[in-house]
Amino acid sequence: MSKKRVSRTLTGLLAGLVAVSCMGLSALAAAPESITIGIYSTTDMHGRCYGTDPLTDGSVNNSYLKVATAVKEERAKVDGSVLVDCGDIIQGSAITSYNVNMKEGEENPMAYCLRYIGYDAFVLGNHEFNYSSEIQTKFYDLLQSTDASVAGSPVSVVCANLIYTDTQQPKFKPYITKEFTVGGKTFTIGVLGFENVNVPNWDVPEHYAGLQFTHDGNTDRTYVYEWVNYWQQEMRETAKCDFVIVAAHSGEGGDAVGDGADGAKGSMEGFTAENQMRYFIENTTGVDMVMSGHNHTPGIYSIKNADGREIPCVNGGCNTLTATTLTLRSDGTLSLGESNALNLKDYEDDAGLSALIKPYYDETVPFVNQQIGTLSGKWDDVSDYYYTQGDTYDLVQKAQIWATGADVSITTPVPQKGFTLSSLFAEDAETAAVSLKNCYAFYKYDNNLLYMIEMTGKQLKDWLEQSASTYQIGEDGSLTGAGFGTDIAYGISYDVYVGNPAGSRVQNITYKGAPLSDDAVLKVALSSYRLSATPGADSYGWYAATGINTGSDKVLFNASVSEQFGGVGGSVPLIIGEYIKSETAAGRDITPGRDTEFHVYATASDAMTRLQFVEKLYEAAGSPAVEGPVPMFSDLTGNTAANWAAISGIIDGNGKGAFLPGEPVTREQAAVILLNYAKSVEKGPVGAWAVQLSYADAADIHGWAAEGAMWNLISKLIPVGEDNRFNPNGTLSSADAQAMLDAFTAL
Repeated sequence: MSKKRVSRTLTGLLAGLVAVSCMGLSALAAAPESITIGIYSTTDMHGRCYGTDPLTDGSVNNSYLKVATAVKEERAKVDGSVLVDCGDIIQGSAITSYNVNMKEGEENPMAYCLRYIGYDAFVLGNHEFNYSSEIQTKFYDLLQSTDASVAGSPVSVVCANLIYTDTQQPKFKPYITKEFTVGGKTFTIGVLGFENVNVPNWDVPEHYAGLQFTHDGNTDRTYVYEWVNYWQQEMRETAKCDFVIVAAHSGEGGDAVGDGADGAKGSMEGFTAENQMRYFIENTTGVDMVMSGHNHTPGIYSIKNADGREIPCVNGGCNTLTATTLTLRSDGTLSLGESNALNLKDYEDDAGLSALIKPYYDETVPFVNQQIGTLSGKWDDVSDYYYTQGDTYDLVQKAQIWATGADVSITTPVPQKGFTLSSLFAEDAETAAVSLKNCYAFYKYDNNLLYMIEMTGKQLKDWLEQSASTYQIGEDGSLTGAGFGTDIAYGISYDVYVGNPAGSRVQNITYKGAPLSDDAVLKVALSSYRLSATPGADSYGWYAATGINTGSDKVLFNASVSEQFGGVGGSVPLIIGEYIKSETAAGRDITPGRDTEFHVYATASDAMTRLQFVEKLYEAAGSPAVEGPVPMFSDLTGNTAANWAAISGIIDGNGKGAFLPGEPVTREQAAVILLNYAKSVEKGPVGAWAVQLSYADAADIHGWAAEGAMWNLISKLIPVGEDNRFNPNGTLSSADAQAMLDAFTAL
């Protein structure tokens, strides 16, 4: 019986005694016929244990401090409660990073948050496996500790599908039960936990050694199989649960459709292993409620199960507390009320929990704010790192090569949105201080550990091709796509032509100035996330391209166990900090500059470049002598055709001093160049000649190209199709360019 229920019962007894003494009645107050249980869940809280973020100094509007207040208010309205967290908790903030990397996970503040609030159960999330088994164990032991000296109350760790490979038994409790009594009837509520089965896609095997994420025989890796074959009878018949909740670190997924109540397989249409809760509900019976997570998307859903019954599915989505009411009656019946998502930003921080966690915040602030070095020089403001090489991520690559001694570095850009190191410089300042806080700003995932492996030239090419497959070309001709599965490399130079067929997009790969051979042997630095795949769990195609993971004999270096970087956990952002410290201590300026280059083009490799177009134009003009002062381009010197075009007023680069010789020339750029050339040889328009742009896509033409497009309406040098679209961002082949120049000669 809950404390709340005991309190109400005592109140009723006292009231009855007063009635007897005052009125001579012998009957006591009748026991209540029903009680209300509040069922609550959170998920994906990612280290948010305090009200201020040490990395931004801003307020955190979705922390456990607000959960504590919300839960306290909710519990005051009900007779009992069930509170569950659906995982991803010990990774994601500077406070937890400091605890894990600098204090080896001792006294993890996230455990104290759950204990203070009074959670009944914690279901593992995939990010718990970002860290060593030792760090995980410290967290779970602290959560479950019954030592009276430990603040708060014990929290059960619940997971039914983290299985010992040798015994096929769960490592943790598969489920918990709570009993509530009303009248003479006792109800049992059970909570079964499921971890995300895709952990092997993301984390290194050492972090779950001897464990697997489904039982043997579950080849499709479904929770349906686990429920039907292991837990449905156990919870319904052995534990005699009156109400069953399944709490999983997995999202709802798409429109999966089940085809059978047996649940053993069902239709796999629309099934995704990562987010399978919709599929789970549609293919099972015997579950009364589902708590989901992982996808960071708050939601309250109603999904029909295999019997056609509507099952509530709630997802806290990292910024809400889900609240559902359950009425239990003395006649043995129960009914489920509505579910709501309570937005955490609407609650104040809990003062008690804030005081408990403040020491963790206080020790983190000076750690992340300390100046570790000084930047100097002119840093670029490139922030679209997937598409354009930039100084900020060149620094990441250089740090990885410095730490490992690698020949090549591979990284995935993971900055805070839009951050560049140039933003640290005050106006007209020649230097800028850099701190660990800044390192986290341009590499925010401290759960990425630095490794070095041995690769052949062919393996590297295959991986770059796999990365290139994530790019797309938008309807306007611009680059799109790319994301966490897209890598950029340093130490080699290469071009990516997204317009080429898959498998041939990466071209012109050179290493130390020479073409990279397939049988070359290279040392390559990269993060642990790129080494976590296995043959059966290979979301990004890394393993298919290389056959290498953390268990391979091709692993040459693991920063997390190295003498130099083990003290900072082998974490990439902290290693970047160590690089900056080292360069500063050695008296070396930290300036921009690169030894190798990559380019990504929204074209095929046969598309004509800006320099090629100007050279063809120069040749068509008869290769005239170049007279006059030669303009200086920052990225091109000594090219006669470019000098001629610049002196003649035909081209002036990008307006920032660069010629961009390797960029594909677009149709609107070609129109402007041809207009300028026509003017230089007195074949251009004279007088009041402007015309109305009548192209169907005229609105897509840049203002600086408008006159060139107008003249093309008159000259028709650049043809358009029957749809009358100019396609300003389209590119030209060599044959296209020759046809234009031939047409110009005929003017």
